[in-house]
Amino acid sequence: MRKTAYFLAFTLVFWLSPFIAELKFRATPSFRGDKPSGLSALHAQAPTPTVVDSLAVKVLTGLLAPDFQEEMNHMVQAVGGSCNTCHVRGNFASEENPKKVTARRMLEMTKAINKQFFPDHKPKPGESVLGRVTCYTCHQGEATPKAPPGQ
Repeated sequence: MRKTAYFLAFTLVFWLSPFIAELKFRATPSFRGDKPSGLSALHAQAPTPTVVDSLAVKVLTGLLAPDFQEEMNHMVQAVGGSCNTCHVRGNFASEENPKKVTARRMLEMTKAINKQFFPDHKPKPGESVLGRVTCYTCHQGEATPKAPPGQ
Protein backbone atom coordinates (compact mmCIF):
# COMPACT_ATOMS: atom_id res chain seq x y z
CA MET A 1 0.00 0.00 0.00
CA ARG A 2 2.81 2.41 0.91
CA LYS A 3 4.68 1.70 -2.36
CA THR A 4 1.50 2.38 -4.29
CA ALA A 5 1.06 5.70 -2.48
CA TYR A 6 4.66 6.69 -3.19
CA PHE A 7 4.28 5.71 -6.82
CA LEU A 8 1.06 7.71 -7.19
CA ALA A 9 2.58 10.74 -5.48
CA PHE A 10 5.71 10.54 -7.64
CA THR A 11 3.67 10.13 -10.80
CA LEU A 12 1.48 13.12 -9.96
CA VAL A 13 4.47 15.32 -9.14
CA PHE A 14 6.38 14.09 -12.19
CA TRP A 15 3.59 14.65 -14.70
CA LEU A 16 1.67 17.59 -13.25
CA SER A 17 4.45 19.85 -11.97
CA PRO A 18 5.29 21.42 -15.34
CA PHE A 19 1.64 22.26 -15.88
CA ILE A 20 1.05 23.54 -12.36
CA ALA A 21 4.17 25.71 -12.52
CA GLU A 22 2.89 27.37 -15.69
CA LEU A 23 -0.53 28.22 -14.30
CA LYS A 24 -0.95 31.88 -13.63
CA PHE A 25 -3.68 32.81 -11.22
CA ARG A 26 -5.17 36.26 -11.26
CA ALA A 27 -6.51 37.75 -8.07
CA THR A 28 -9.92 39.32 -8.57
CA PRO A 29 -10.62 42.50 -6.61
CA SER A 30 -13.11 42.21 -3.79
CA PHE A 31 -16.17 44.43 -3.45
CA ARG A 32 -14.56 46.33 -0.53
CA GLY A 33 -11.58 47.84 -2.31
CA ASP A 34 -8.67 46.58 -4.29
CA LYS A 35 -7.57 43.77 -1.95
CA PRO A 36 -8.32 40.28 -3.23
CA SER A 37 -10.83 38.20 -1.32
CA GLY A 38 -9.61 35.28 0.83
CA LEU A 39 -10.12 32.63 -1.85
CA SER A 40 -8.62 34.79 -4.58
CA ALA A 41 -5.57 35.54 -2.41
CA LEU A 42 -4.87 31.80 -2.20
CA HIS A 43 -5.00 31.51 -5.97
CA ALA A 44 -2.77 34.57 -6.42
CA GLN A 45 0.21 32.74 -4.90
CA ALA A 46 2.31 30.75 -7.31
CA PRO A 47 2.62 27.08 -6.40
CA THR A 48 5.89 26.12 -4.78
CA PRO A 49 7.76 23.45 -6.74
CA THR A 50 8.66 20.39 -4.69
CA VAL A 51 11.84 18.37 -4.69
CA VAL A 52 11.49 15.01 -6.41
CA ASP A 53 11.91 12.54 -3.59
CA SER A 54 11.33 8.93 -4.51
CA LEU A 55 13.09 5.66 -3.87
CA ALA A 56 13.10 5.11 -7.65
CA VAL A 57 15.18 8.28 -8.24
CA LYS A 58 18.76 7.29 -7.53
CA VAL A 59 21.01 9.57 -9.60
CA LEU A 60 19.11 12.79 -10.35
CA THR A 61 18.40 13.50 -6.69
CA GLY A 62 17.67 16.88 -5.16
CA LEU A 63 16.05 18.42 -8.24
CA LEU A 64 12.83 20.38 -8.15
CA ALA A 65 10.03 18.68 -10.09
CA PRO A 66 10.14 21.10 -13.08
CA ASP A 67 13.94 20.76 -13.28
CA PHE A 68 13.68 16.98 -13.03
CA GLN A 69 11.13 16.92 -15.87
CA GLU A 70 13.33 19.21 -17.98
CA GLU A 71 16.33 16.92 -17.40
CA MET A 72 14.26 13.91 -18.48
CA ASN A 73 13.27 15.84 -21.62
CA HIS A 74 16.96 16.55 -22.33
CA MET A 75 17.68 12.81 -22.09
CA VAL A 76 14.81 11.87 -24.41
CA GLN A 77 16.10 14.33 -27.02
CA ALA A 78 19.71 13.22 -26.54
CA VAL A 79 19.04 9.53 -27.16
CA GLY A 80 16.34 10.02 -29.79
CA GLY A 81 13.79 7.95 -27.92
CA SER A 82 10.83 8.39 -25.66
CA CYS A 83 10.10 7.84 -21.98
CA ASN A 84 9.42 4.19 -22.81
CA THR A 85 12.98 3.76 -24.01
CA CYS A 86 14.07 3.36 -20.37
CA HIS A 87 10.82 3.25 -18.40
CA VAL A 88 8.06 0.67 -18.29
CA ARG A 89 4.88 2.23 -19.67
CA GLY A 90 2.60 3.29 -16.84
CA ASN A 91 5.13 2.38 -14.11
CA PHE A 92 8.07 4.79 -14.02
CA ALA A 93 9.33 3.29 -10.75
CA SER A 94 9.67 -0.18 -12.27
CA GLU A 95 13.15 -1.63 -12.63
CA GLU A 96 12.12 -4.20 -15.27
CA ASN A 97 13.62 -2.40 -18.27
CA PRO A 98 17.39 -3.12 -18.39
CA LYS A 99 17.94 0.14 -20.30
CA LYS A 100 17.02 2.02 -17.13
CA VAL A 101 20.01 0.49 -15.33
CA THR A 102 22.24 1.37 -18.29
CA ALA A 103 20.91 4.93 -18.29
CA ARG A 104 21.70 5.26 -14.58
CA ARG A 105 25.27 4.04 -15.19
CA MET A 106 25.64 6.57 -18.01
CA LEU A 107 24.31 9.37 -15.78
CA GLU A 108 26.79 8.42 -13.06
CA MET A 109 29.56 8.45 -15.68
CA THR A 110 28.63 11.94 -16.97
CA LYS A 111 28.36 13.27 -13.42
CA ALA A 112 31.84 11.88 -12.61
CA ILE A 113 33.35 13.38 -15.79
CA ASN A 114 31.80 16.76 -15.06
CA LYS A 115 32.89 16.68 -11.42
CA GLN A 116 36.47 15.86 -12.40
CA PHE A 117 36.93 18.08 -15.45
CA PHE A 118 34.32 20.87 -15.11
CA PRO A 119 33.71 21.33 -11.37
CA ASP A 120 32.94 25.06 -11.64
CA HIS A 121 30.52 24.84 -14.58
CA LYS A 122 27.19 26.56 -13.92
CA PRO A 123 24.50 25.62 -16.45
CA LYS A 124 22.57 28.43 -18.09
CA PRO A 125 18.77 28.40 -17.97
CA GLY A 126 17.48 25.63 -20.22
CA GLU A 127 20.76 23.68 -20.14
CA SER A 128 21.23 20.27 -18.57
CA VAL A 129 22.05 20.32 -14.86
CA LEU A 130 24.45 17.42 -15.44
CA GLY A 131 27.18 19.79 -16.61
CA ARG A 132 29.11 20.39 -19.81
CA VAL A 133 29.20 16.70 -20.72
CA THR A 134 25.68 15.36 -21.19
CA CYS A 135 23.95 12.43 -22.85
CA TYR A 136 23.92 14.43 -26.08
CA THR A 137 27.72 14.75 -26.06
CA CYS A 138 28.01 11.13 -27.23
CA HIS A 139 24.54 10.14 -28.40
CA GLN A 140 23.72 13.22 -30.52
CA GLY A 141 20.09 12.16 -30.91
CA GLU A 142 20.84 8.46 -31.54
CA ALA A 143 20.12 5.44 -29.35
CA THR A 144 23.70 4.20 -29.78
CA PRO A 145 26.55 6.58 -28.93
CA LYS A 146 28.38 7.87 -31.98
CA ALA A 147 32.06 7.05 -32.40
CA PRO A 148 34.49 9.96 -31.95
CA PRO A 149 35.79 11.53 -35.19
CA GLY A 150 38.56 9.51 -36.80
CA GLN A 151 37.47 6.15 -35.40
